[in-house]
Amino acid sequence: MDISLFKTFVTVAKYRSISIASDVVHLTQPAVTKQIKLLEEQYGNRLFERGGKQLKITREGTILLEYANQILATYSQSLEAMIESADQVRGNLRFGSNLTLGIYILPKLVRLFSDSYPSVNFEIFLGNSEQITKAIRQKELSFGFISTEAVEETSVVHHVFYGDRVIVVVGKDSGPNGRIMGWNELEQLPFIGRERGSDIRETTERWLKERSIKLKPRMELNNTEAIKQCIQAGLGFSILPWCTVEEDIRLGQLCEVKAPYFEPVQEFYISHYEGSKFSRLEKVFLEFLFHTIESRSLSTSLSRILPPQLKKLSR
Repeated sequence: MDISLFKTFVTVAKYRSISIASDVVHLTQPAVTKQIKLLEEQYGNRLFERGGKQLKITREGTILLEYANQILATYSQSLEAMIESADQVRGNLRFGSNLTLGIYILPKLVRLFSDSYPSVNFEIFLGNSEQITKAIRQKELSFGFISTEAVEETSVVHHVFYGDRVIVVVGKDSGPNGRIMGWNELEQLPFIGRERGSDIRETTERWLKERSIKLKPRMELNNTEAIKQCIQAGLGFSILPWCTVEEDIRLGQLCEVKAPYFEPVQEFYISHYEGSKFSRLEKVFLEFLFHTIESRSLSTSLSRILPPQLKKLSR
């Protein structure tokens, strides 16, 4: 059986659209439709139904989707095995990441990895923690990086990967970097925060609630870069992970405020399907990742070590 049929089917199931899938797999829309019909003929069941603007996967299609993902994963592992036999590190590396790590941390690490292994190509899916966890559960991704383990999913396990301190930031016209401001003063200033449900908001609100500190919300945004622009424009202050504002502070565009006893840490996790086996390429990447983070001290809170399941990767 042609392996490309399963790749096309999984792509259509993911986007619920023939047109989008055709762009992703680089086939014409008639060719995508033909491949889906071939699978339907081989399995004797309809895989999709038209439901409004999007396709709706059938019950039989859902069953096949799980096996299709397993077939593609096995095929990828077979390619990795051939690469391993040739003692080479190359191929396609696919994983997921939340936005904070995907924008501010992983690009630096991927660049360092690519310097050592230039024959590796990356496919990184960016989303929120729930989306990444769902993709892992459905075996669309082998592993991913998220910023909360509160997502209730027993088939997916989480290990601490990275910890970053959370700081109070103001615009450059609000005073010198490192100035001290009391919470009584901060409570009177307009606060610009992330949207409800975001990981950084949950971390911040939990710390503030425990100390009966009530900020004065002025604006909610679902984008950290937009929040930084608002702060630079003098619209208020915010509380963000250090990795998202490090460069802005260094360039003098934002300033850190020292608030009394404010030392929360935003933890990030690497997540994978329980009992999953990593390919050789994935093992090399994860080993490189943890070694680089620990040796370069990318965060003051990086005193973590590899959990037992992942220690094996570095042997």
